[in-house]
Amino acid sequence: MEAAVVSVSQGAIGAVLAKLGGLLAGEYTLLKEARGEIMFLKAELESMRVFLERMSEAEEEPDKQAKCWANEVRDLSYGIEDSVDEFMLLVESQSNCELHGFKGFIYRSINLLTTINTRHKVAKEFRGLKRRVMEVSERRVRYKIDDAVSNPNNTTIDIRLLALYADTAGLVGIDGPRDELIRLMACEEGGSAQQMKVLSIVGFGGLGKTTLANQIYHKQKPQYQCHAFVSVSQKPNIRMILRRMLSQVGYVAPDGTNTEIWAEDELINALRKFLKNKRYLIVIDDIWDETTWNVIRCAFPKNMDGSMIITTTRINNVATACCCNQQGYVYQMKSLSNEDSRKLFFKRVFGSEHACPMYLEEVSAQILKRCGGMPLAIVTISSLLASERSKVKEHWVHVMNSLGPNFELNPTLEGMRQILSLSYINLPHYLKTCMLYLGMYPEDYIIWKNDLVRQWVAQGFVSKAQGQYPEDVAEGYFNELVNRGIIQPVDTDHNNEVLSCRLHDMMLDLIIHKCREENFITATDDIQDMIGLSDKVRRLSLYLDGIIDGTILETTQLSQVRALARFGNSAYAPPLEVQASPSFKS
Repeated sequence: MEAAVVSVSQGAIGAVLAKLGGLLAGEYTLLKEARGEIMFLKAELESMRVFLERMSEAEEEPDKQAKCWANEVRDLSYGIEDSVDEFMLLVESQSNCELHGFKGFIYRSINLLTTINTRHKVAKEFRGLKRRVMEVSERRVRYKIDDAVSNPNNTTIDIRLLALYADTAGLVGIDGPRDELIRLMACEEGGSAQQMKVLSIVGFGGLGKTTLANQIYHKQKPQYQCHAFVSVSQKPNIRMILRRMLSQVGYVAPDGTNTEIWAEDELINALRKFLKNKRYLIVIDDIWDETTWNVIRCAFPKNMDGSMIITTTRINNVATACCCNQQGYVYQMKSLSNEDSRKLFFKRVFGSEHACPMYLEEVSAQILKRCGGMPLAIVTISSLLASERSKVKEHWVHVMNSLGPNFELNPTLEGMRQILSLSYINLPHYLKTCMLYLGMYPEDYIIWKNDLVRQWVAQGFVSKAQGQYPEDVAEGYFNELVNRGIIQPVDTDHNNEVLSCRLHDMMLDLIIHKCREENFITATDDIQDMIGLSDKVRRLSLYLDGIIDGTILETTQLSQVRALARFGNSAYAPPLEVQASPSFKS
């Protein structure tokens, strides 16, 4: 995960460089010495950022010594950013207090002495920061960090992938199982023809369960009066799931009724009553435990109108539980055949299943063997290889060796994480931090492009481009992530431009894993997890429901938070007040 350290450090430097530039260009009165120290810090950090970019573009992962140095740069950048923010806060608090008359004269006299004292303390603070920067730079030379950087691996985006995405991402090999299951669940004769049925699709993450359920859903829903497709995830919000179902099946609440405050039993009763004499099709995607299913199934009345429920899960016991009390069928998801694997792989890389050059045939077969017929793995690797305009065999061999030899025999979360990591490692440096920032959003959340690109700009992740607004540059970043198959399009406009996206749960798992390892984002759905955190929280994502005890985090240091995202229906806001440090106080 060393590449994540480098990207996090780059992102930290980008934010502090912008603030140092603002400090020099703004209306702040600084001693000449302090201004010189700030100019030195800015120049030195610029040099470090360029070096980190080279490190992130290296073909090989940096060693542990380089990782340690990158961590030090990150913490140094955070420290400088905190000092700049505290100084700005102090100056603004002093300038906002305007008194007139004799009291005003006394205040201005005291303030003059205080301001002079503050400027000297600012100069002293930045002298200390300069010493830290020089120590970090000297350590880079002393331990020969530059030797960890090999030749950069520059890649070019293949714009054909945007058009191919909807046709190839998980759809190869789906028609057969889809039509087979539709036939299987359709009873032509007998008293059970109109009985409610349950189809449970089970299999390892990345096999295409959601894609298959979605294909059945869209092909069959014209035959039903009501239909809904909802995702559950590992830590389900039952009330939100039930509200989404109510909305999708067409329920309209009476005037003056607020379903947001309904309890679970009220939502279940409303669904049962609405669906009672209707033919409905409901997909419950990604169920992780029997208890969740036992609650959700209470919302479905057992009528004789030919209704159907489809569930997906990774756990066999859960799949069995979904079918045990009604007429049902458990379908064990299969990996793609060799033929379908080749079709999916070559269409994404070359645009045609017959366009692979002879010199890449053998290594392609080895790559496909190691992907084990898993659509997510094939899509991820083929997107990576398609991004190279020149198809160099040596790089394909390097990718093949990176996959590990045992994944096709024993697919595990760590193995899939290793495959998905290749997408991250081979991103240009300017996209890596943007990808990690997606960890701010909860599982199955629909992310709107306009919201995301503005956050990237505000966080300082977007490089300046002559003649372009930062938002336009950030939008290009978004399109590249779609192009590479890292984020999945949800909504598009009439020009096929992607307006919103979501993350596959295994891609989000990878991002959260990296963010947690490098203290890039702290995300939680339980406020108790925040108590006693040893690391400074820089970006905080909360997914909370209900009433939260506001005293829980009173002793937790959160003044260093630079980004806060809140999800769920709780109105709780954590204490983020910033106070000037003792070094700046008079």
